[in-house]
Amino acid sequence: MNEFEAVLNTDVVAKLDDYGLIKVEGDDAETFLHAQFTNDLQQGVSEATSQLSAYCNPKGRILTLFRIFKANNAFYLSMPRELVEATHKRLSMFVLMSKVTLTDEGDNVSQLGVSGPNIEQKLMALVGQPPEAVDQVVTNENISVICIPGPHQRFQIIGPAKEIKSLNNKLGTFVSEVSANAWQLLDIHSAVPVIKQANVEAFVPQMVNLQAINGLSFKKGCYPGQEVVARMQYLGKLKRRMYLAHSDDEAVAQPGDSIFVIADEPRKTGTVVIAQPAPTGGSDLLIVVEIESAENQTLHLDEEMNTTLALKPLPYSLESLS
Repeated sequence: MNEFEAVLNTDVVAKLDDYGLIKVEGDDAETFLHAQFTNDLQQGVSEATSQLSAYCNPKGRILTLFRIFKANNAFYLSMPRELVEATHKRLSMFVLMSKVTLTDEGDNVSQLGVSGPNIEQKLMALVGQPPEAVDQVVTNENISVICIPGPHQRFQIIGPAKEIKSLNNKLGTFVSEVSANAWQLLDIHSAVPVIKQANVEAFVPQMVNLQAINGLSFKKGCYPGQEVVARMQYLGKLKRRMYLAHSDDEAVAQPGDSIFVIADEPRKTGTVVIAQPAPTGGSDLLIVVEIESAENQTLHLDEEMNTTLALKPLPYSLESLS
């Protein structure tokens, strides 16, 4: 069994070294962060609950997508490590006179991903009772366990590097160890987007289905890009959205690669969000494409039309996005 098959069917652990963490603390931290992001932090983030959220530019384009949680009176933003520096720098520009401190915790904190049909029982023996529902958080001393979407019970575990290393060693004795790439296949099958550097400022939140996965609020106050995002929602101008797809080609596409359709000549209709090898061959992808193209045309990964994409059912409904 290869690791891409294992991650979908067995209990696994993955070192998430490609993820980093920004710590935000201070008397004004909650108010400051609430005014920056797409989701309603004041209603959705507590010591017991986390949420997905996005940070947008003034044009409503996503700069970074992250999971935010609270532990020990501080907020934490978990995101791809390659976006931490730019996000930290940009947020710092808007602190001004607020009582807020931002810290890149990447050297001090590590992250694990664990998933599987029996992983809850195994975690219980090591860190206590994990959270039961998606977005819930349990923090025991310095280690936070967050329940995230997946085909089985799936958790993101965040804590001091030494303690996470010890936990990983213990888990590795009775579950399969898989790579961060294999772990990302679970994001793909859960249809939860991961924004990499290649796609910074490529999408507005609705294009990656954020309102279908509790990553976007239309009831909160202003944030950068909010007018653009709201206008797209209420005027019905969404022309692209995210789909789950499969390619039989063994070559795995990269974030930012183009998706094509045939008109009189090849025409770009969308973009690869993330892609990983599929257990049965080929690759599985999350793609953002024009809705009209997805519904009425054949999608390809190359201008020569050698690689065809087949759309697969999403694990959640898009009816509310229409």
